[in-house]
Amino acid sequence: MKNMTFILLLSVACMHLYGQNIDSILQAARANPDTAVINRLYELGYKVELQDHEAAKRIYRTAGELSEKIDYPVGRIRFASNYTYLLNLEGKLDSSLVINLQALELAREIGDEEQINKVLVNTGNVYHYKRLYNTALEYYIEALPYFEKAGNPKNLAALYDVMQTFCRHTEQPDQGIPYGEKALELMKDYPDDIIRGHILLNLSVLYANIFPRKWEKHLECLTEALRIAEATGYIDMKASVLNNLGDHYLQKFDYETAEKYAWESLALHDSIGDITGYLISLRAIAYCELYKGDYEKARACVAEALTIAREQQWIEEERKCYQVLAELALLDERDFVKSQKMLFKVDSLGDVILGDNILRNNEELRIKYGTGQKEAQIELLNQRHKSILLISIIGGAAMVSGILALLFLFLWSRQKRRKTELQLKQLEQEKQLVATRSVLEGEMQERSRLARDLHDGLGGILSAAKINMSELKNGALLEFPGVEGINRIMGLLDESLRELRRVAHHLMPESLGRYGLKVALSDFCRTVEKIEFAWFGEEDRLDSQLEIVVYRIVHELVGNALKYSDATHILVHIVQDRDRISLTVEDNGRGFDTSAATAGTGLQNIRTRVAALGGNIDIFSAEKEGTEVHVELKIKGNDTGTDS
Repeated sequence: MKNMTFILLLSVACMHLYGQNIDSILQAARANPDTAVINRLYELGYKVELQDHEAAKRIYRTAGELSEKIDYPVGRIRFASNYTYLLNLEGKLDSSLVINLQALELAREIGDEEQINKVLVNTGNVYHYKRLYNTALEYYIEALPYFEKAGNPKNLAALYDVMQTFCRHTEQPDQGIPYGEKALELMKDYPDDIIRGHILLNLSVLYANIFPRKWEKHLECLTEALRIAEATGYIDMKASVLNNLGDHYLQKFDYETAEKYAWESLALHDSIGDITGYLISLRAIAYCELYKGDYEKARACVAEALTIAREQQWIEEERKCYQVLAELALLDERDFVKSQKMLFKVDSLGDVILGDNILRNNEELRIKYGTGQKEAQIELLNQRHKSILLISIIGGAAMVSGILALLFLFLWSRQKRRKTELQLKQLEQEKQLVATRSVLEGEMQERSRLARDLHDGLGGILSAAKINMSELKNGALLEFPGVEGINRIMGLLDESLRELRRVAHHLMPESLGRYGLKVALSDFCRTVEKIEFAWFGEEDRLDSQLEIVVYRIVHELVGNALKYSDATHILVHIVQDRDRISLTVEDNGRGFDTSAATAGTGLQNIRTRVAALGGNIDIFSAEKEGTEVHVELKIKGNDTGTDS
């Protein structure tokens, strides 16, 4: 027995160098099995799994077989926990679920409370991976009181980690963060533990998905998780952390750094055979190449990613790949029709995902209530319920009728009052909107009049003055000082004409009325080097008032970004469909707190303009995180516009 223990301990230290030692260790274990040998095998398998999944599975299977042979229930349960972790990574969830449910039944038979609750968590994890979230939550909630009472910080922290991940998958990241922070607090005395690394990795994802996004905490968590992964040699964790670091810098427009992390992550996922992580890394590289302008490399990466997504039947990733292809069709091929086809596939796959969610909900109902016998019981209860209901209706018809009559009168009166109040409120809102539209129309007319007056009136006078001065200079015999004075006057006249044209153009750009919104915005954006401008969709002329409002909104937002945000890059994107037009202005500046009142009137003016046209405006910003403003306006059926 001592020799066996010595062999196992020695092999733990040299396993990464001498893979052939596994066979001799397993042979020795089979020759003299007992509980100590089996537990040593599990310790060895845990260390080996950090580097070699297949070798670890062989060790776990041997430990499970020996546990069966000597009738060691805890060893059989431990086999389920360790072996199914690797099955989950490989996506073999059905097999994992069968093994865990058998282990749960065994744990209940022997009455071991600790083992019961560990298997509850493992079973919940499998349902979690199968995206049957409500069923998974039932298992977690059943196990949570035990771990809180037991006081084992690692086990409780691991369960809190599971709960925060559950909140992420159910799109409730703000509710998951408290679980993650509690888990970190429990692990403060274990700075290099792998469990702490997992907690940090999952918490970083939550920080990146709440609003406002906490990018600094996101990066802090990933940096610390990477340190732990490198210190422990845990390749799986390191690959996942690198993937998330690449996404972090992708969101920051730092494509060089993002691509570096994505390539490194891709190599690690490939080395351990993690096809899921490999696919995510590949798609991240495609995005980096797309934004860097290397469209051929982007197309090759996304094509490979799409093939893998289809083979793995991972619809969400397939959907994201088509999104990349849609952007490639626009930016590289300038093919709007092809881009729309790709976007149609994105929408279609979204419908498939929705259908899958419905099927999962039905599956959860089947799991919860069962089929066959459960359905028969439910039908029997329904029949009894109908009989009781019929007797109740017959016995109390008169009383119910009276109560219903009184209730009807009460509800009718309340509904009528609410309807009247709603009509009054709508009339008041319509009155305010009409007044606002009148103000906007008057402003447009006044701006047009001022622009014409300046250009035709004052502009003509200044031009005439310049011509007269030129004739005076050419026709008169003047001394040098006189000529120099006339030159200065003509220079001032030129400067005045330029300033007049600038003011007139600001009041009402000539290109807006003559050529339309796209040309006017393109001309404006070319005057600022920091701006990246893109127009997608239809290019038909719109109602003149709508074109002016959109132009003024973009002008105001860009002006705010230049004056107040210290931005180095500004995106201006316009999308025009048949019935709506939307604009997005995004900068990478210092941002601001949207909940705090602003001293300026610029944003308030924009809100007023949007409300007057029945549109919507959304502002996303946080300090040091940049600002994004999205405006959507409806295009009425008769808003065809005319060229002037």
